[in-house]
Amino acid sequence: MRAAPWSPGPLDDHRPEPAPRVLPYHRLAHADPEHRWWKPLVELLLFGAFYLVLTVVFGIVWAVGLMAVRGEEAMDDLVLDATALDIMDPAIFFMLFFSLVLMIPALLAARAIMGPRPIGLLLSVTGRLRWGFLARCLLVALAIYALGHAAALLLELAMLGTPPPPRPVAGFWWLIAMIVLVVPLQCAAEELVFRGYLLQTVGRWLRRPVFAILLPVPLFTFGHLYDAWGLLAVAVMAVVAGWLTWRTGGLEAAIALHVVNNVVATLFGAFGLADPDAQESTGLALALSAAMQVLFAWLAVRSARKHGVEVTRTVRPPRPAVLGPGAPAWGGPGAGAWVCPGPPACPGHWAGQAPGPVPQRLP
Repeated sequence: MRAAPWSPGPLDDHRPEPAPRVLPYHRLAHADPEHRWWKPLVELLLFGAFYLVLTVVFGIVWAVGLMAVRGEEAMDDLVLDATALDIMDPAIFFMLFFSLVLMIPALLAARAIMGPRPIGLLLSVTGRLRWGFLARCLLVALAIYALGHAAALLLELAMLGTPPPPRPVAGFWWLIAMIVLVVPLQCAAEELVFRGYLLQTVGRWLRRPVFAILLPVPLFTFGHLYDAWGLLAVAVMAVVAGWLTWRTGGLEAAIALHVVNNVVATLFGAFGLADPDAQESTGLALALSAAMQVLFAWLAVRSARKHGVEVTRTVRPPRPAVLGPGAPAWGGPGAGAWVCPGPPACPGHWAGQAPGPVPQRLP
């Protein structure tokens, strides 16, 4: 019997399987075989372009809505004196916080184009948000912040006497609704960018987690307008959140810490117990916030260990293709190809490679 004109190489392959790779969170980009070092730079450009378009559209819609409700003079006041914005004005509050939420769809769209995939690798090593772990972290953070601020209140009572009574600001219930619905999304958006995208971007290039944790800290810190004490408090939170993301294999603990911190701060402002526009802080406030965040980090890691939360992702490299007998690789070593055996099985052709790469893989 004459052999078929095109015959595949042998299926038997006794080479050992490629060793699996165990990747921590900041190295998850290497789970994608299409990973390239330059891709996060293009992803950043796409993210910036998408975010710019979304914020412009949102700004127009918000301005039209504001003028429809309050009249055209409302926009005139904002344009003439933008430095006098009252963050506790419900309209201003919504504009400032929701504009940050738009980073979520912008970054996800950029990641969908550039990879790595699945997109959920931005959230955790499992490729998804681990809701149970997030809920436990939220409860732990709420308990710590409640105890911490209660202790601060008792100290204030002992030193200064009776504090002033709460004085809810105008539009109080609108603010409460936005604090519950918008602030958590704003915190998740910042974590997705500063502890998700940036940690994994640095991790594409540098193996050690300390670089992935610390290099994004200045970008997050100087995005806030505070004095030296306030900026130090933000930097401490950035370091704790980055360490938690690496140590727990995902963003859940960092999101929980950020959400509770911001919700508590804005609630104090809504009740008139703190000035949300204040840019000055103190060493005592820094010590209190740092102590609460370090305690939370310790308890969150213990919870992750107790409940068996995955902190790494195991990836098996693709098995190299099988080559036909005696055939050189098509396009490089290990690519594989179908082979024409030449006459007489394939009259008129000399033995050689097929005119296209058709790699054969083991089942």
